[in-house]
Amino acid sequence: MRSLLPTLFRFFSSRRVSVDARPVSRRQLRQRQRLRGRRIKAILAGGLVFGVGATATVAAWTDSEEVSGSFEAGRFNIELRAGGEWNGTNEMTFNAGNMYPGQKVYAPVSVRTTSNTSIDGKLTVSARGISNPNAFASALTYRAVARSTSGVTCNAGNFPGPGTFVFGSAAAAIPLSSTPTADTTQTLKAASASVQDYCFEVTLAGNAPSSAQGLQAGHTWTFTAESTAPGN
Repeated sequence: MRSLLPTLFRFFSSRRVSVDARPVSRRQLRQRQRLRGRRIKAILAGGLVFGVGATATVAAWTDSEEVSGSFEAGRFNIELRAGGEWNGTNEMTFNAGNMYPGQKVYAPVSVRTTSNTSIDGKLTVSARGISNPNAFASALTYRAVARSTSGVTCNAGNFPGPGTFVFGSAAAAIPLSSTPTADTTQTLKAASASVQDYCFEVTLAGNAPSSAQGLQAGHTWTFTAESTAPGN
């Protein structure tokens, strides 16, 4: 029995009690709690930083520039000269105050674009007919030619002569009471760069009735210009 006591003493004395198993004071307990709290906070802070780093994007510089355009519509206008000044009276000057059977009378008309026109155009002539039909008006016929400005006087030398027939033909005239539109068009250059001349011939029929004496008649021709795209 006595021989066993030293062996048992050595056995129990060789085993160390773990730190956690040892009795601790209140002060030690508080220190351990503070240390544990610090470790938890550090772990949480590390997790937060890790989370932010995982969702962040790489920053980059940016730059932008702007360009603008401005636009302005062109202008297109025409003006007439009927034996006088440009854009003066638009009444054609026929020497037709006392017409007699078989007489022919003439009147010029010139057309151009205005100086501030920036676009070329084409010109068409149409007839509106007699404004006051009567025996005198019914006995009137006419022809008209278009010609480039050349200083040629508007007279019988234009039928036929320089220019292209717009109404009627070299062989025949048409009634003044008719309302045709010319089959041909004429060209106008921008900024008054060209002038289109017309010469009109009106004839009182040689067999006009006596009832036409002392009567009057009026007729209107319309000059319609349309702008054209460059190259057309």
